[in-house]
Formats: sequence, C-alpha cells, structure tokens
Amino acid sequence: MNFVAQIIGVFAISLWVISIQNKSRDKILMFQFWSNILYMIEYAMLGAYSASVMNLTSSVRCLVFAKKDVSKSYLGVLLFSLIIILLGVFTYDGVLSLIPIFIALIYTISSWFKNVFWNRVFVIVSAFIWIYYNLRVCAYITIVGNVFEIISGIISLIRYRK
Repeated sequence: MNFVAQIIGVFAISLWVISIQNKSRDKILMFQFWSNILYMIEYAMLGAYSASVMNLTSSVRCLVFAKKDVSKSYLGVLLFSLIIILLGVFTYDGVLSLIPIFIALIYTISSWFKNVFWNRVFVIVSAFIWIYYNLRVCAYITIVGNVFEIISGIISLIRYRK
C-alpha cells in the first residue's frame, strides 16, 4: 500500500510542478486540481487523513476559484477558510495534523489572488513546510517533489518576473 501511495505521489508531484510553470492562472488552478486529487489519494493510503481531506477541499477550491465571478469575491476565500477550519476540527489528530490545515489556508488565500506571483511565493513557502510533514507521515517521494516545487517556484519567479 505504501509503495502504491509513493507512485501516486510521483504523479501528483509532476502535475504540481507543471502547474507552477504555467503563466495562466486558470491553467495553474486546473493542474493543481488534479494534483490535489492525487495527493488526497496518496495521503489517505498513508493514513494521513487531515492532509487527505485538506487536499480534497483544495481540489474543490481550485475548481470554484477558476470561475471568474467567484474569484473576485471575498466570500469565496471566507467560505473555503471556514470549511477548512471546520474539517480541520473533525480531522484533528494531534499537532502534526495542523500543518495541512495551515497550508490549505495559505493556498486558499494565495489562489484567490489574481497576481500569480503571490501564488508562486506561497507555493515555495508551503513546500518547505510540507517537507517536515511528509517526512513525519512517510511520504518520502513527495519530499523529493517538495524540493522540485521549491526549485520550480524559484525558476518561475525568475522566468515571469516583471
């Protein structure tokens, strides 16, 4: 089961890194949608249920925020933040389970921004935090992916700087 979870993590990583290299906010959100679906499955297989539920929530958020009218409203950010906190209460399993909740909140705020610069910055910061979490839940392949996220995020910041 752990081996299969690691393989799913490889595909999730690939989609996430591709998302960071896109210039279009809509394409970024669509790649992140599919990546979050795969991460949800990986974390569920590893017994990291808080991370699994947060990735499910994040995948839905990506679809909703891809809609132009929703992305202009504070209501979307507030609604998803509330959902994340409520689901976080139900999936709480010690201090470690707070990390995916915190990161889901960061991604919610960053994906709401129209300027993808901030999305990339938050992805880089979150990747550093995910490294610790993934080490603790034995998502070893995903740690390699987090390093690629950081590198890819820095490259995309340089590539698309204005």
